[in-house]
Order: sequence, then C-alpha cells, then structure tokens
Amino acid sequence: STIKMNVLPKILYLFQTIPIKIGKTFFDDLNKIVLRFIWQGRKARIKLKLLQDARIRGGFALPNWEIYYQATSLMWIKEWITLRNTRLLILEGHDLLLGWHAFLWYGGTKTQGYFRRHYIREALFLNWQKIKKQCYLKIPTWVSTIEAFS
Repeated sequence: STIKMNVLPKILYLFQTIPIKIGKTFFDDLNKIVLRFIWQGRKARIKLKLLQDARIRGGFALPNWEIYYQATSLMWIKEWITLRNTRLLILEGHDLLLGWHAFLWYGGTKTQGYFRRHYIREALFLNWQKIKKQCYLKIPTWVSTIEAFS
C-alpha cells in the first residue's frame, strides 16, 4: 500500500502530463526497483505477475505500470475523439491535413508521415495501435468512437 499511496500518484502525474514514448526497459527497471523495495534486497518469494494480479483473483494488487501508462495515453486519445478541448487540438494538430478521427482508424499513417513526426502524437498513436490490436475484436463494429469512450 505504500507504493500505491506514495509512488503511484507521482508516476501517474508524470504519465498524464508528459505523454512520450516509453520503452519496455523503463517498466522493467521500475518493477525491479519496486521488488527491491518490497523484498528489502532479499530474493523474491512471489512472482511479479502474482503480485500485480487483482486481489479478487488472489493477487496483491501491486500496480502494473505499463497498464497505467496505456490508460493515461487513452485519456489523451479521448480528447482527440471527443473534440471538446479545442486548444489542445489546435496545439497538437496545427499541421494535419486530415481530422484526428481519420488517423486513429485509418491505416494510412505510413503514406502520411507528417502525422508521426510529432513526438507526442507518435507516442499516443503507437499506444493506440497496441491497445487496438489487443481489444479490437472485443469492441463491436457498430459502436462509434465517441460511444466507446463515453
């Protein structure tokens, strides 16, 4: 609970305010630091996956940093889809030829490389592609993007 109360809010704040591309090694290093704190430098007796599993399923509900990172990137993508925060859309999309919706569902970002030149858009788009690949079959095709994020 110390990690959830002290470390998690600070990490979440960083994830929410700085949406950059973070590699797998960052999350691995963060997990190693947390495990070293939990086990006080001794050998771990419980696997990390069990520690990060939900309490309902018998885990210890330790934060899975990568899932939190993906969730915070979905918050930014929600702003793209709902089109409510016009200042953000103008700031990030000043050089776009197509709308934001087109790039989320359209596979033509390779032909229109200007979309991925922006480092925030690229990080969010890569996370969106990863999440879409995991969950695409679970989302009905008749659901619009606004309904999915509401």
